[in-house]
Amino acid sequence: MNTSIILMMTHKKTIPIIFFCSLLVLAMPSFAQKWNYDGLSDITGLAEINVSAGASSFLGDIGGNKGVGGSFVKDFNPKTVRPLFGASATLHLTKWAAVEAGFNFTQVNGADSLINNTGDQERWRYYRNLSFRSPIAEGYIGAVFYPTMYFEKKFELRSLVPFVGVGIGIMHYKPQTQLNGSWIDLQPLSLEGQGFPEYPDRLPYKLTSMYIPASVGVKYYVNNQTAISTGFTFRLTTTDYIDDVSTTYIDPSLFDLHLTPENAILAKQLYSRSLTPWKVKPDIEKASSSNNDSYFNFFLTLSFRLKGDDGYNDPR
Repeated sequence: MNTSIILMMTHKKTIPIIFFCSLLVLAMPSFAQKWNYDGLSDITGLAEINVSAGASSFLGDIGGNKGVGGSFVKDFNPKTVRPLFGASATLHLTKWAAVEAGFNFTQVNGADSLINNTGDQERWRYYRNLSFRSPIAEGYIGAVFYPTMYFEKKFELRSLVPFVGVGIGIMHYKPQTQLNGSWIDLQPLSLEGQGFPEYPDRLPYKLTSMYIPASVGVKYYVNNQTAISTGFTFRLTTTDYIDDVSTTYIDPSLFDLHLTPENAILAKQLYSRSLTPWKVKPDIEKASSSNNDSYFNFFLTLSFRLKGDDGYNDPR
């Protein structure tokens, strides 16, 4: 066959193919405006209801690990982990930013007896021999950011997105310790002289405090209705009394002067539980007041979208 004829025939077959491909390329941006590769649609303006479960741990003056006590996760002890449960609501302002409000219930605890005493710097905490628990109810509001979606230009929503969050909250706590099998509320006992005229700088502490939660995690959108998140939340509080210790020992005779007879009896039994009682004297350091208490939790969250697309198939 003549070469020119072959070229003409090939050219005639190629034109429709090129035309079709051109239409497909032109159409891709409109598809991208509605779908991503997993068939997920934009979440801007939509809300989610979330339920969470997790595990909390205390970071404060009581308990910890060997060596000098430290802040953040240095003193994390897995033996003190307790469950956390919560619920929240999220409103997505854009595909990369949201506001969230919620509440959680948990309990934190600590015990000097759980420290692995090697005879080093941790020994004084081990011999101090204090322990506590504190149930916590907290509510918060904050902002959540999805950094990869801020830079995403092709798709409206990726199925797997990392996130960071920060907010402000209010918490109610109640430190307790165990005596003869019963749990005793510690705040009314003023074990460090709070409210006593001999210690004018030590005011009775409130059982309600502000805190700042900071979170990091990853979220997986199962479909246009459901998502699963997991991550870590650290809380910086404005109190050093979640565990009821912060400063020094006091003279136990002051309890009889300033407390009811019933509370004075309890206070004299609980202000010191040292394994080396001959070393306990008034104004000897009981704990460091240089850092406020904190606590953190790992979480797993299940989210349900309130309205929006019901999840069509990817049109590719």
